[in-house]
Amino acid sequence: MASFGLTNQVLTLYLKELQIRESLIGLFMSLTMIGDTLLSYFLVWNSNKIGNRRVMIIGGLLMLGSGIVFAWGTDNFALLLTASILGVISPSGNETGPFKSIEEAVLATLTPTDHRPEVFAIHAVLAAAGASLGELGAGFFVQTMVSKFNWSFVEAYRNTFIIYCAIAVLKLVLMFFLSKKCEISNATLEDGASGTEASESTPLLVSTVEYQTVTGLAPETQRTLFKLLVTFTIDSFGAGFMPVAWIIYYFRYQFDASPATLGTIFSSLDILQAFAAFPSAWFAKHVGPIKSSIFTQIPCGLALLCIPLLGRTLPLATVFLLFNQTFTAFDVIPRQILLTSVTSPEELPKVMGTVNIAKTAVRAISPNFTGILAQKGQLWVCFVLNAVNLIVANLILGYNFPHLDSQLVKS
Repeated sequence: MASFGLTNQVLTLYLKELQIRESLIGLFMSLTMIGDTLLSYFLVWNSNKIGNRRVMIIGGLLMLGSGIVFAWGTDNFALLLTASILGVISPSGNETGPFKSIEEAVLATLTPTDHRPEVFAIHAVLAAAGASLGELGAGFFVQTMVSKFNWSFVEAYRNTFIIYCAIAVLKLVLMFFLSKKCEISNATLEDGASGTEASESTPLLVSTVEYQTVTGLAPETQRTLFKLLVTFTIDSFGAGFMPVAWIIYYFRYQFDASPATLGTIFSSLDILQAFAAFPSAWFAKHVGPIKSSIFTQIPCGLALLCIPLLGRTLPLATVFLLFNQTFTAFDVIPRQILLTSVTSPEELPKVMGTVNIAKTAVRAISPNFTGILAQKGQLWVCFVLNAVNLIVANLILGYNFPHLDSQLVKS
């Protein structure tokens, strides 16, 4: 997450300094997300055959390869685009590629159901801390190189990808030391041998056979998944209009914010998200994931609307953004709990992969329009589109699952 925070802080600004038009930057992001979708689909869907550890090693190698191309110093748009599509560059600032799906599936498989909120909260805190460190480091690195060493912004942005490559190498080394318990078959076998009580480790829906359904999942799991996908895809489609990379672009050119200021603002967002993880886990555990999403994400959408409509100055816009991003974090753990609680360990990688792939696929559509609007000086419209989709998605979630909270809280 430190590496994603690092590159997310400079990605749009770097492409802009290379004299690439905003419309092409939007296309760049859309195609990158499509590449991420295809990569995730193949690796996650075959993770039980390939092995979870091997999948993450492959993702780490692709991450290193894409970083090398960006650090190399080319200004060839096609080459940068190819590296971004085939590699692991995150326009959204969040975890990308196969990492997120596999990590969440492994954590859920090795954790009893009643302890998943706390475990996912720790995972979220560490991820937010890493992203914060990367964003803060990128901001002050660029600021220092430009102001004290007279580098151009292009040079400073490009050299942040060298740090990205170093982190990728460290990640690869650590992956080789992952336990065999990361593999679903080993985890299931050990649980059975240790006599773990079904009430603690068995999800609501258990499946040990292949089903003749569209997804190959259990019929009840598939029905629930399709309903959830309606909400997730509407939400992700809206989020694609204004990912963090474009918000950074907006703050940079709307308020003429310096790199150090941007780094401080966006690292602060991740710190707030880290602090929000534990109350979010408590909220999801005692109130239920559906109510948790509705009660936090509608205010989150309203705050997003306020950024272009009421945020006339940098401090005021920052306050609305901090409020928005803090409440955004309250939705991560409830959705993880919801998905992992209605899925058996055998189906979990496919379910998590399907959700993340669907979200990435629809999110890939929006940035192309964002680039066009940004080129016309109407980037503020994308905040409105993001907010409206977020609010609608959560209203649909509450309508489709009015009684699911009581079932999950009881379990």
